[in-house]
Amino acid sequence: MSESELSSSPIFDRVDPVIPVYLFHLIKTVLLERQHDLGRLTQGSGISISDLEKEDTLVSFDQSLTLIANALSLSGDDALGLEIGRRESLGDWGMMGYAMASCSNGRDMFRIAKSYYKTTTNLTDSDMQISRNRLITRSEPYHSVPLPLYRFLVEEHLACHHKLIVDFHEANHFPLEVHFSYAAPHYAQVYKEVFRCPVVFNAQYNQIIHSEQVLDIVNPDSNPLTKQLAVKLCDQLLQQQEQHRSLINKVERILISQPSNFPSPAEVALQLNTSERNLRRQLKDQGSSYQQILDRVRADIAINYLKDTQLPLEDIAHLLGFSESSSFYRAFRKWTNNAPSSYREKL
Repeated sequence: MSESELSSSPIFDRVDPVIPVYLFHLIKTVLLERQHDLGRLTQGSGISISDLEKEDTLVSFDQSLTLIANALSLSGDDALGLEIGRRESLGDWGMMGYAMASCSNGRDMFRIAKSYYKTTTNLTDSDMQISRNRLITRSEPYHSVPLPLYRFLVEEHLACHHKLIVDFHEANHFPLEVHFSYAAPHYAQVYKEVFRCPVVFNAQYNQIIHSEQVLDIVNPDSNPLTKQLAVKLCDQLLQQQEQHRSLINKVERILISQPSNFPSPAEVALQLNTSERNLRRQLKDQGSSYQQILDRVRADIAINYLKDTQLPLEDIAHLLGFSESSSFYRAFRKWTNNAPSSYREKL
């Protein structure tokens, strides 16, 4: 795991102000308890401490990194991500947290989490899946980050996931295993104290693995009316975030919505109410192009097919719009430095 390793295709650019600040309010609370100078928390971020108290404040990925780097420096605690994660509650997940708290059972909560994770302070891609009677949640930062920040993001995400499952079960329920893609840090013992299960470092993925049975919980405090309202507000927040997304992400989302028949540049431009020439110029100004975005989308979809299905490679090539399987093989190797068959074997 290198310090500059890239994640899969992000849902937003580094500078898009689309991230709610719920997590940073908790970070502020922890630093305050430790009697640190809160004025330094927001230094260089372009936002103020008072902004962290406003529910409608949205920040960018890079602003989030500045806040986290400041928090790590202030606290002098390299394991701060684990501490923050195990302090989180559903209230720290905003409207999605209220929706989950109102669900009737664990599987309903799982569906809400998959649908509305992006309304939280989402800095990592949360890939949740059920496989072979196991609930697997994988974590990968959306953009490249230095290793200390990478560890913080993954630690906070997986520790919080574990904490919420324990809270719902109101009992000592522990994961089967937790994996991290980086080497064991000097505070590795804290991982064992937090997760209380086998911890694997230098793994292929960052992931926490539970028995699927954790989803069988019934929520005696479920409230369908509260859930309906919270879901409505989550939808509104998603729409608000969409207004702040960059052109690159808007093109990406259009392509993703039509994976069996990718629209042409002219068709994408039409959906964005602009001309093809203007679209190409604007993408070039942002350091991208239609082809680069299409390649990234195709790569992500191909990886999902390899991971989640047993489709023959020839069928995957056809679904991605390749007229010949050999063209797909060459493209996939270019995207991942692996042949499709080799990539599938590693999953």
